[in-house]
Amino acid sequence: MRSPGCSSSSPPEKIIYAYGVEMIGKDESSADEGCMMEDSVRAIEGILKYKFVKKELLEQALTHSSSSSSSSSSSSSSYERLEFMGDAALGLAISNMFYLTYPDVDPGQLSLLRAANLSTEKLARVAVKHHFFKYIKHNAPHVLNHMVWDFVKVVREEKDKMVVHGGQMKAPKVLADVVESIAGAIYEDCGWDLNYMWKVMRELLEPLVMLRVLEKQPQPITMLFELCNKDGKQVEIKHEKNGDKIIATVYVNGGSVASASSDNKVNAKLHAAEAALCILTQPNTNEHIYGDYNEDTDEIEGAKQKIYELCNKRKWPKPSYRVEQEGPAHARLYISSVQVHASDGELLVKGNKRSKVKDAENSAASKMYYGLQKSGYS
Repeated sequence: MRSPGCSSSSPPEKIIYAYGVEMIGKDESSADEGCMMEDSVRAIEGILKYKFVKKELLEQALTHSSSSSSSSSSSSSSYERLEFMGDAALGLAISNMFYLTYPDVDPGQLSLLRAANLSTEKLARVAVKHHFFKYIKHNAPHVLNHMVWDFVKVVREEKDKMVVHGGQMKAPKVLADVVESIAGAIYEDCGWDLNYMWKVMRELLEPLVMLRVLEKQPQPITMLFELCNKDGKQVEIKHEKNGDKIIATVYVNGGSVASASSDNKVNAKLHAAEAALCILTQPNTNEHIYGDYNEDTDEIEGAKQKIYELCNKRKWPKPSYRVEQEGPAHARLYISSVQVHASDGELLVKGNKRSKVKDAENSAASKMYYGLQKSGYS
C-alpha cells in the first residue's frame, strides 16, 4: 500500500534521480520522501526478482549513514549492520560454491577466487550494472555523487569489460557496501537461508570469475616478480605523488620500464605492473633498455600515427615524446619515452635504443600501443 499523497503515475526515474543525484531538499515533505523510498524498494525488488516480507530491511539496506533520517540515530538506521552480515554471508556462500566446484584446488587458489569475486571493485561494478547507485539514500551529494558518477562513467565506457584485479579508477566503497547490505537484507528476510540468499545474489554477480579466467589473468604484480626472478632480474615498484594522483613506476635492474597513475596506490601499482608485463613479454624485448637490443621484429610501422589516432578517438590529449638518453658522439643511440594522458591518469613507456630519434620514438610508440591494446583501449 502506498503512502498518502503518492501518485501512482509518478515515473520511478524521477524519484530515483532525486535520491541518486541531487538528494531531497529539506523543504520536501516526509510523505514525499516516503513515496520515493517506496518506489526505490519496488524497483530494487524488480531487479532482484525477490519480494521482501519486511520492506524496512531493504529500506535500511539503501540508507547511507549520512542520511538525515539516520545521522541522529544509531547505525541500525543505516546499512552498516546489514553490510556486515551480507559481507560474511556472501563470503561463506561463494567459498562453499568454489569448494564444491573445484575439489582439487588448494586453499590459496580458493582464496584468490573468493577475493576476485567479492572485491570492492567487483561489487561496485555490480552496483553500476544493476543501477543500484541510483537508489542510495544519502545526504552527502558533493562527495558521494562526484565519486559515484565518475566511476559509473568509466565503467560504462569499458562496455562490460571483465576487470579481475583492479579498474581504471578507485571503486567507491559505498557501491560495494550497498551490494553487501542488500545481500544481508535478503539473508535476514528469507529466514537466514544461505542457499536461498545465494540463489538471488549469484545472478547479480554473474559473470563470476572462475578458475580458468583467473589462470588467464593472474595477479599482475605477482606475475611481474615471478617473471623477473626467473630471469635473474631485480624488480622494484616505486611511488610518488603528483597532485591528487599516485604515480607508480616499475624498475627492473635499476632501469624504469613503465609507469601508471591512479587516485590510489593499489591501482597505480597494478596498472604499472600490467604495462611492464606488456613490454617485458613482447617477443625479443627481454633486454628492453638494459642492453643493446636493436632488432626491429617488435616494431609497428607507423606506431606514432596509431597512437595519435587512438588518443584522438578517446578524446585524450596528444601523446608527448621525449629523448631520455643519448650515447657518446662516436656511437650515438637514442632512447625515447612516450607519455599518454589517459582519462584515468598518465601512462609512460620507454622504447629501445635506436640510432635515429624518429626510430626511437617509433619504438616507444610501438610498446605503448601494445600495452594499450592489451589493456582494452584500442
